[in-house]
Amino acid sequence: MDKPETSPIDWPAVLALPEPLRRRAAAALARYIGVPWAEEPEASALVIARFADGEAVDSALGIEAKELTEADAAVMGRASARLLSEAMLTQSHREAIAKAAVDQIRLRQGEADETDALIDIDWLLTLGARSQRAADPVMQRVWAAALAAEILHPGSVSVILLSQLNKLGARELGLVNKYAPMVISGEFIPVAKGDMAQLKSLFHLQSLGFVYGAGTTFEQPGELDDKGVFWIAVGEEAMVVRGEPGQQWQLHGVFASETLQQLGRILNIEPGREAIINAAKAFLAMNLKAEVMRAKWSRNGDQVQFEPIEIYHSKPPAGAVVERVG
Repeated sequence: MDKPETSPIDWPAVLALPEPLRRRAAAALARYIGVPWAEEPEASALVIARFADGEAVDSALGIEAKELTEADAAVMGRASARLLSEAMLTQSHREAIAKAAVDQIRLRQGEADETDALIDIDWLLTLGARSQRAADPVMQRVWAAALAAEILHPGSVSVILLSQLNKLGARELGLVNKYAPMVISGEFIPVAKGDMAQLKSLFHLQSLGFVYGAGTTFEQPGELDDKGVFWIAVGEEAMVVRGEPGQQWQLHGVFASETLQQLGRILNIEPGREAIINAAKAFLAMNLKAEVMRAKWSRNGDQVQFEPIEIYHSKPPAGAVVERVG
């Protein structure tokens, strides 16, 4: 018969991590799930002792709990049952999140920051309070990603983002997964002007603090250079517009907030083909005398070279079989 597992955390795996990641991860995970951290036994013992008797509870919480329970003994049983059931539920959530965080840390340990700093205790308290009611396994993985990212890169996950994660449900997470990959030039998300379906979604994201500028008339202007080219790099690829020199364009859109960019990094969402296609659609809608493509780009001295991968069209060319995108 298999021996039952006593802890959801694979502690041998955590303690096998290289320093200083090992100490940082062990301390943060232990505090998050409520295990006294071995390097501070005196502090842990003091916290436990404060709640060892009725007088200590009265003093710490500012209530006359002992007097109340003596007047109505049954209230203690009801309170204990409620608190225990809630504690067991939230503890199971915390442990599921911590377990998933360990898996992510092990996979990404090679990118961890070389710092001896431990995770800020206020940050961990905020994370615990916000995340412990997450029963949805998908959202638990999101919280785990935030915890793992902060352990790997201390200071990379803001408290503001933790507050916003608490507002996410299936719909909101779907919108994040839709729009975060569309970011170009660091923070810009092209949006077709007057596209009410997209604007409705973006207004919702804006109310959560993930984008700003929805509903404004902001447009980013530009023109094709003297060689008839405009391009936007997206990693090793680019969206390229090539046509008659001097043609002017205006790109309508919204801005991704720092918290959306943080969340994208946490969830490993990298702008790629989706960003290129979304921007290409906006340029095709301008009816420029130009071709719009996705291409690999490289530098040769001062020259930038493009190797086309996909050519985009507002309508399929006559007689051609093309892939439908979007």
